[in-house]
Amino acid sequence: METSGEELPPSRRLIVMVEHPGKEIPQSFPESQAEAAWAAISAAWHPALLARVDSLPIIEGVEFPPYPDPGDVRIVAQGAGQRLPQDYRQLATDANAMVVEGGIDRHALVRSLLDKLEPGSEPGDPGDPLVGDFYALGTARWWLKDLTLAMGHADCLDLESLTRETLQGAKDWLAGERTGASNRLRAAFEVLTQARERFYPVDAYLLDLVLLDPALPAGSLADSLAARTPFSVIAPASAIDRTAAVDPDAVAALRTAVTDGWADVVGGTYGEIAEPLAPLTSILWQYRKGGEVYRTHLDDRNVETLATRRFALYPQRAQLARRFGFRFALHLGLDSGRFPIPIETKRLWESPDGSHLETLMRPPISADRPSEASRLAWRLGKSMKDDHVATVAIAHWPNPVAGWFVDFRRMNSYSPVLARLVTVGDYFHLSDRPWEMFRPKPDDYTTPYLDQAVARSSPEPISGAVRHARLRSRLDALTVIDALAESLTHPASEVGDDVPARGPITASEARFAAIEEPLETGHLVQAESMLDHEEERARVRLAGAIAGSSAGGRPGFLVLNPLGIARKAPVVLPGASDNLMAEGPLIAAQPTEDGVVGVVELAGFGFSWVPRDSAPESTLPASAFVGVDGQTLRNETTEVEIDPATGGIRSLRLRGETTARMGQQIAVVGLLDEKGQAASSRMVGEDFTIDYAGPALVRASSVGKLVHPEDGRILVRFRQEFRLWSGRPNVEIDVHLDFLDDDLRTQLAHASPWSTYVACRWAWPDATSRLRRAGLLSPSATETERPETPDAIEISTRSQRTTLLFGGLTHHRRHGTRMLDTLLLAGAETERSFKLGVVLDHDHPFRASQDFLTPVCVVPTEAGPPRSGPSGWLIQVESKAIAVVQVEFVKATADGRGWGLSLILVETSGYAARCKVRFFRDPIAARQTDFHGELIIDLPCVGDSVPLDLTPHEMARIEVTLGS
Repeated sequence: METSGEELPPSRRLIVMVEHPGKEIPQSFPESQAEAAWAAISAAWHPALLARVDSLPIIEGVEFPPYPDPGDVRIVAQGAGQRLPQDYRQLATDANAMVVEGGIDRHALVRSLLDKLEPGSEPGDPGDPLVGDFYALGTARWWLKDLTLAMGHADCLDLESLTRETLQGAKDWLAGERTGASNRLRAAFEVLTQARERFYPVDAYLLDLVLLDPALPAGSLADSLAARTPFSVIAPASAIDRTAAVDPDAVAALRTAVTDGWADVVGGTYGEIAEPLAPLTSILWQYRKGGEVYRTHLDDRNVETLATRRFALYPQRAQLARRFGFRFALHLGLDSGRFPIPIETKRLWESPDGSHLETLMRPPISADRPSEASRLAWRLGKSMKDDHVATVAIAHWPNPVAGWFVDFRRMNSYSPVLARLVTVGDYFHLSDRPWEMFRPKPDDYTTPYLDQAVARSSPEPISGAVRHARLRSRLDALTVIDALAESLTHPASEVGDDVPARGPITASEARFAAIEEPLETGHLVQAESMLDHEEERARVRLAGAIAGSSAGGRPGFLVLNPLGIARKAPVVLPGASDNLMAEGPLIAAQPTEDGVVGVVELAGFGFSWVPRDSAPESTLPASAFVGVDGQTLRNETTEVEIDPATGGIRSLRLRGETTARMGQQIAVVGLLDEKGQAASSRMVGEDFTIDYAGPALVRASSVGKLVHPEDGRILVRFRQEFRLWSGRPNVEIDVHLDFLDDDLRTQLAHASPWSTYVACRWAWPDATSRLRRAGLLSPSATETERPETPDAIEISTRSQRTTLLFGGLTHHRRHGTRMLDTLLLAGAETERSFKLGVVLDHDHPFRASQDFLTPVCVVPTEAGPPRSGPSGWLIQVESKAIAVVQVEFVKATADGRGWGLSLILVETSGYAARCKVRFFRDPIAARQTDFHGELIIDLPCVGDSVPLDLTPHEMARIEVTLGS
């Protein structure tokens, strides 16, 4: 700090010297210097300083500053002094001016300046609200000047009026006239607002987005509520639930603010999950549970705007949100991930089925970063020039925030200097509806989930999704079985016309809700234990309802299919005879070390009865098409040749084909040779055995190792099992990794999961093959390097379709045009066993994926077959392209009509579908609803069926009354 001169002349000026004045700072500008620039600019507007000068502070650049005038007090922002001309400080001394080095502490800087202007004077209480308002006025003046430049407009500011009101307000403050100072401040802010309205007279909008997380402590919302300026809370329902528990006063104040119109809550799901890769039924639960929690804590209000902090973007999200009553959306992910950003601020986000949401597309700036203070006006100016609805959103955690954002709130409590600060709900209601459509494709999005899981050292960054998918499929199957059992045993007269549309939940619903919550909130061990307890009860109940009137007396097994797809399913038949022969729906059977196994033919939502012992007259020979020839496994449709040199698949093809469709190995990716170039591991087979050779099951095992290409050290030991079943087109592959090199384990834990991993590598011969990945049951073409999906990827040519089945293994990476890696190990992954599959020429990948993930249920019976016959169905959908993802029992359907079933269906092929949904008894009434149960349209009933029309990719819920 340097000063010159014995006494300052009467004319005093405050001049703040910063880098890049009147320009948007570059992205590389240091945060500390940005904070120092803001601190210097706003500190100069402290009323104690303004009361002692003759004009308002001005801003100049440090690179080519004008000669200082006598009486100047030049404040050089911290970090910018090195850019001053070398002799500038001496020039200031010679001109009887001051050069004061700034800092990031405004109060300390003001104290230093006052000591030079008037030794012994004090700046007053640093927490004085009026002092904060003067700071905010200085920040607002800076922003307005930059906004004027960003718009390329002449400066229309009435500087004389602003100077008069501001300086007189400062003198009133110094004299203790707080009312007068406040009135003068209000007039000064109004002068700034009038200047902006001269070059941009129409509405522009600012949005304050406050992020709320369940982990935040009590009191987190205190600052936002105390400011009493419009803000919107982006909060999953779990965060509102948690805040209500630890800080009920804050939630009460938030409800009042929402009622008064200056606060809003936006969100969607209960928790912020990996939504694009989650099972559809998990997503449905998240939205249902989220809606219930929001309504509980927000005076029965529905949240209208869909938004999440964590990345949760995918094409079908708009449709799901519409089905749950959302009207608007924020298309953003604030943690990481890649997503498209259209040039327009607002668009209609259209889902593949045609549903759309009015959506804000522009990512917010961060109130946590000091540098954003220098960019706010420029972002707003660009929006004013380019957008139909000028909008800038500002996102931040409740605290701490950058100092400039406190000024921002204070500014907006006086006047909309830059633009109108509104809640998200008001923004969509007040601004014009856009007409441009935004139709994203799956490849437009890249999730960050694997990188995030590895970064937090999760022990299951890959297998966690697999565990959840399997448990979710078990719960979905349990729900179907219980709903069908309830329907078959429900008294016909239990529900009357006096029962409300939404009657009390059944005991089963309560039990399933108790399982679903821990499952969908990450408590998988608890959920699995509860599932184990409930499954047997539900299976026995449904089996009893079906077989209760059995005509015969042969002991056997009732096999239940909880999926809406016809299938030939493998089963274990405990206690069955070792010489059990094929009979009726039993295609084949054979003894194994796990007991007698077989393949049973089942209708969708159907059942089949198979005997425990063969009838004396059964003499069906074993199939000649199922067996082993050397290293080749085969069934009626498929051949798999194992390469004993590697232990992987050399060739997978249809019987009769001469060219292999697919090959498979295990690979370690991320190795380097001696020259530092990328190298590939070598897969070495050590043993190959045939475990079973039919007639029901063909199984072979290979054992081997993966070695480093340079030094030959063992990186991984593996064991693979390959299975083919009679009558099934599926090839099942179990991968067991029995050993992992310590150096490789360390490398995996610290490297990027997309550059260093252990994978199941698939290879195919045709470089022109096209890939389609399943997303929420519907396949779509993909060309991205990372086609993530937990379900299936189809590799197709003109005449062939080869579908890879993953059973929850989500992360895949392409290599060129003929290879795909399915990641097994990355980061600190602890799981060592994985299940994959391949199916050839399947028309609907979702059916193969469901069949692969969800086993059938086997219930021993003492008498059989049932009177209705050895096979039957309870619900039938007459379209293979329509998936039934959920079936639930409804104790009281709409208008007191009676009990029935609700089904959620998805059209998967991308074509309009007209089909019939048939039931085991004639429906009384039917209707289509949204996912809250609100009526969309009544549906006709024709005999035992409900005709239904679905648009391409539509998700629909139907409610069918079966009894009164």
